[in-house]
Amino acid sequence: MDPSELRALLSLEGLRLLDELPQWQRGTDVVATVAALRKAGHSPALVAAVLAQSRLRARARDKFGDFADRMLFTEAGLEQATRPSVAPLHAGRYQRAGLRWIADLGCGIGGDAMALAALDLEVTAVERDEATAAIAAYNLAPWAQASVEQGTAEAADLTGVDGVYLDPARRNGATRLADPADWSPSLDFAFGLGERMPTGIKLGPGIDRGLIPADAEAQWVSVDREVVELGVWFGPLARPGVRRAALVIGAHGAA
Repeated sequence: MDPSELRALLSLEGLRLLDELPQWQRGTDVVATVAALRKAGHSPALVAAVLAQSRLRARARDKFGDFADRMLFTEAGLEQATRPSVAPLHAGRYQRAGLRWIADLGCGIGGDAMALAALDLEVTAVERDEATAAIAAYNLAPWAQASVEQGTAEAADLTGVDGVYLDPARRNGATRLADPADWSPSLDFAFGLGERMPTGIKLGPGIDRGLIPADAEAQWVSVDREVVELGVWFGPLARPGVRRAALVIGAHGAA
């Protein structure tokens, strides 16, 4: 999303128009819709932005249900966002550990930060991409105790923070990065935080198990028979005596 489209989308006119559009359907006539919106006086940037969001909201309903209609998305952010059936399980670990202020480093569109804030935890969400950070700020706006900062995980000020959650970016555009040293932040950086403070890290489920620190809890999560992530938990976020575990989530919740 280019800056002009982002500004248009986040304007009062843009948000109002997005909510007024009929729900996007597979057979939506894009040409006719664009023509009608332009005839009504809306700028090209605004029309492009709201139609892109309308399509993303339609796709997001498979993951977020009706809540998607109250959110904004990017293509990559939607693809990488934690599922709403999983994010509260992440957040619950911080609550049970008695942690009150959490830094979500690499927050994307804010899925996990929203789950943390919904438990009345204070959240500082950090995102390096300007457009994604702005969209995360919109999604987190209902929670006064949540804030978003644009910046890198490595440069984030963690003074006073009780715990950290990270979801390292494992792609560079459309290219998947195979070397954990190339992730953002790197796996070494993420594991280094785990050595210093309570930390949770979301990783791809296919990661080399030999890379997982022996003193951390590793939990593979499957949703509707698809293994979707590996969570690595340090300190009080790890369950006592548990080092390797699986969590299965189906139509009726976790099992």
